Amino acid sequence: MTAGGPGSTGRTVPGIPPGPLGALAVLAFACEVALLVLTAVVGWRLGQRLDVPSRTALSVVVAIVLVVAVVVVWARWNAPRSASRLPWPQRYLTQLAPFVVVGLLAAAVGLGWWGAVLAFLAAVAFGVSRGGESPVPPPPAD
Repeated sequence: MTAGGPGSTGRTVPGIPPGPLGALAVLAFACEVALLVLTAVVGWRLGQRLDVPSRTALSVVVAIVLVVAVVVVWARWNAPRSASRLPWPQRYLTQLAPFVVVGLLAAAVGLGWWGAVLAFLAAVAFGVSRGGESPVPPPPAD
């Protein structure tokens, strides 16, 4: 992405592809952060639904467990520097899986629209930007 505006030097930001793909990469990252927030809220609401004496403590534990589960799945198979990062078609499915699962749980606690919109935005952002990979492989080096 090129820095713009008056007095711009025209530099590119490392790690973000230029143009529309750069904007989609930023949207994909924003979806990742929003997924963690929605996961925590859904976990809290799931804990609040149970009629137990320590409902607040249970809500905190459920929220933390769900967020940790999402982070572990993401770090294991989707993180750019992961040793076991999946190749593109499989990685796309593992990128969308947490969004779909959290979206379904969000619907169960009355936040269905939040989950649906977030899953749709993530599907578009990850699908089009391909997780920062070029859709066309680079030519072989001479």
